[in-house]
Amino acid sequence: MSFLKPYIRRFAALIAINGADADLNRKQVVNITYLLSAMVGIMSALIFFVYGWFTESIVHILGAMVSVTGYLLSIKGYAGCARVLFPLACATYVSICTFRFYGSDSHFAWLLIILAAYSVTGFRVDRGKAQFVVCAFALMMFAFIELFAPKTTPYASLDVRLLIALSTFVASACMIVLIAGVVVTKLRKLNEHLRYLAEVDDLTKVHNRRKVLAEAANVFADSMLSNQACCFAILDLDHFKSINDRFGHETGDLVLQKTAAVMKNTIRKSDWIGRYGGEEFVIIMPNTRTEEALKLMESVRIQISDLRLAYNGLDKKLRVTTSIGIAEVDAETQRYEQVLARADKALYQAKDQGRNQVVFAGKDMEAV
Repeated sequence: MSFLKPYIRRFAALIAINGADADLNRKQVVNITYLLSAMVGIMSALIFFVYGWFTESIVHILGAMVSVTGYLLSIKGYAGCARVLFPLACATYVSICTFRFYGSDSHFAWLLIILAAYSVTGFRVDRGKAQFVVCAFALMMFAFIELFAPKTTPYASLDVRLLIALSTFVASACMIVLIAGVVVTKLRKLNEHLRYLAEVDDLTKVHNRRKVLAEAANVFADSMLSNQACCFAILDLDHFKSINDRFGHETGDLVLQKTAAVMKNTIRKSDWIGRYGGEEFVIIMPNTRTEEALKLMESVRIQISDLRLAYNGLDKKLRVTTSIGIAEVDAETQRYEQVLARADKALYQAKDQGRNQVVFAGKDMEAV
């Protein structure tokens, strides 16, 4: 059944067009449950049809039709009705089949265990009463079937009972595994989204200060252990405050977004970039010598200065420049903060020398 999972989930995702219930996870659970129930009903109908039991085959066809109806209710916006219909339809279907065709010795009633998984994943967490009612209803129906259903029927030979028991186990296992798969996938996506929120700056879409400094510490440690060169750079947009004051913060945000995009597209895949604060950015360049870092940062500086940004709907273009300070890890460096401090001093020297340039931190710029 694993090869069917992508197709079933893709089919179930059609409910995304329905805005009546915003929780896609529960919708997928409900739809997958109905789809698999329809498949079980159709397969059972085919088995009875092959044996020549046409009346019994019609009963299973009707069960499959109820499942299809529930699915259509869900995708048409009646998610609440579809969610409540399944436990009733499932219990009715299991009861009729057990009393009329299979008998309690077939263990077909164990199919009701699906309702336990369904109650947890198909209803909202704050609907504890609904979850309890579904579980209690399934338990009561199971007890009723076990107490009052005949042990066997004329239809259920030993081979048929064994086949039904195996089919019940497979159907229940597949249903529970697929429902759990949807939930796990949802949790994984949620975890990835939370990690994204924790590591990425929302405006510029580069790493935030926490993430880039964590990577700076990791790259610095690797550099010390492997005795490889490593360079840090700090970039600051020139006269950014005046841009905000003259043209507004909306234009300032646009400048930050466009310049960050230029940096991301210019640096290498092995490099790390993050917003250090305000209009400052940090670029971490592992296994990079001074000459290579200077060449790369000069390319970043030139491409940013070549930007011409429209603002306030006017034809006039806004030009942006940046000042960049670079520092390299050396044998005397004990902490990555020292490298950043030297790069920061080089940045201020670039500003003192007229801005729009790249300056490397020499030995006379040691951090105190």
